[in-house]
Amino acid sequence: MNKGYIKIALALLSGTYYMQNVAFAFSFFSSTTKPIFDAESVNKFPIHPREAKHAIDVVTEALYHARIHAKHTDDYEPYSIDGEEPILYFKRVNDTDIGKLEFTIPNADNYDDVVNMIWDLNGQKKFNNLFIRGTLSRIYDPNLLILQHRYKSPFIDWNVYYYALANKVELSNDETAILLISSDMNDQYGEPFIKYFNPIVESAKTFKPDVNSEKDIRTGRAFKVFVNLAAFFIKKEADGVKVTHISSLEFNFSPRYPNDMVRKVIAKRIVKVANLKDAFNNNILTSTWDFFKSWRIF
Repeated sequence: MNKGYIKIALALLSGTYYMQNVAFAFSFFSSTTKPIFDAESVNKFPIHPREAKHAIDVVTEALYHARIHAKHTDDYEPYSIDGEEPILYFKRVNDTDIGKLEFTIPNADNYDDVVNMIWDLNGQKKFNNLFIRGTLSRIYDPNLLILQHRYKSPFIDWNVYYYALANKVELSNDETAILLISSDMNDQYGEPFIKYFNPIVESAKTFKPDVNSEKDIRTGRAFKVFVNLAAFFIKKEADGVKVTHISSLEFNFSPRYPNDMVRKVIAKRIVKVANLKDAFNNNILTSTWDFFKSWRIF
């Protein structure tokens, strides 16, 4: 599609999102009543309206790209881990890998629980054994946030972490999208010479908010990675809940590190999402109460 048409389409989509959500976000923070989130303790740095609008532009563009890459096209190639039957696919986009995984969780009644588990700040504990914790860094509105996710590293004792703009969008009564997008956010990382430019989401390249960080990040004793684009499309179907997951990650490996090894590292992280299926088969479900508690609403 012509880039000019893409920009016009994104502008229209962003404008619609802006009218529906930004007004709510600003009233959310300016309300004299106590908000359901403790926004003051999370938002250590003031949020300017331009920053909130920019965040909306980023997630609007991200959803546009995610919908395209979630479709199974001929440029996706099957990928097998250690000779096992391939369950995921890869393709190259703008000199970076995008992985794609699809699976179905039995019982359509699990739809709300699947959405809640994926959107839950610490929901990955149910399906990713490397996940440590999630923390909130910015709240624009309850469905548009900046979060930090931490993981155990398979290589070193340091934690692996990323900051990402997170967005939950109800596409219809039976389909929800959850997006993660990194940008060059200012987290006072101990190696300031590392600069990041998102290769997929153009508007993320100039989204550089300040975020609060922990001591190991500021002293450079945590391994920083980036989410070029990750998305979950959760769809309620007649016989179950279909999950389509795409993911593109930047690990800052040396350029001499073989691309097939990089792809293998990314693939092993992506397939952990399929453990969601086991979580629901074993009846490890998140109740509405547990979901709310995880966000410290009560």
